[in-house]
Amino acid sequence: MSVEVGRLGYRRGGPPGPLARARSTRRRRPARAGDLVLVGSGAAWVVLAAASPLAGQGWPGAHRHVATASDASPAAAPAAPVEVWTWAWLAGWLLMVAAMMWPLLAASADRIAAGSFRRWRFALPAVAVGTATALWLGFGLAAGTVAQLAAVPEGSLRWQLAALAVAALARRSAWRARLLSRCAVAPPVAPAGRRGILTAARAGATEWRRCALLCGPLMVAMVVGHSPIVLAAASLAVWWEARHPRAWRDPVPLALIIVAGIGAVGEVVIGGGAVGA
Repeated sequence: MSVEVGRLGYRRGGPPGPLARARSTRRRRPARAGDLVLVGSGAAWVVLAAASPLAGQGWPGAHRHVATASDASPAAAPAAPVEVWTWAWLAGWLLMVAAMMWPLLAASADRIAAGSFRRWRFALPAVAVGTATALWLGFGLAAGTVAQLAAVPEGSLRWQLAALAVAALARRSAWRARLLSRCAVAPPVAPAGRRGILTAARAGATEWRRCALLCGPLMVAMVVGHSPIVLAAASLAVWWEARHPRAWRDPVPLALIIVAGIGAVGEVVIGGGAVGA
């Protein structure tokens, strides 16, 4: 007796066919790697908010004014130069990278997870996100070392405004817009094994390159200080531009960069931060 199969792969009068089982399996097992990346980013935001100067505490890398006996004198002591090769600075930088950059990697993590074998569904996205995070750590150490050698004080207003100005001017570049469009093409990732690890690392490096084009100058601005206002405004600018990659003359990111600059000035005026380098 023949068995008639419907359009969805169900055998009439019998159990579901192979096509129906495959489709229902895909519906029951959605890729959740991107959700975990977003949760990690949210946790980083919570830690940064709790440890920010606005919460009455300091955070490594954020400019903070420590009361000393010299405060009573007319000439206040100058701010200490930024020091990047410390565990405190490294922890603060990695938290900032997770808060600001990981949301940009969530879609890539979901894509890699959807094309991976079940046992590799979280390992390969973790390799990609870890590769991008490691590259951002190297980027921050390189920029921070330059600032340290130049004796730039923590929370230097001139450093932050100079980097924000570069970010604002770069948004007017058609060359940068073309590079962003090219970097949006994601490389294929093998579903498992050693090749999967290597291709996932390559995908993470590709995503980092695009992120670096999006917000490299903004990240440089925060090397000397993780101001909550600057971080929030810069993050919104990057996320907006990532969702509108072809709108390279969109005024919204530029307005948010200006807000970040105002926030940097306000932090120095209110908190007594460092102005010069």
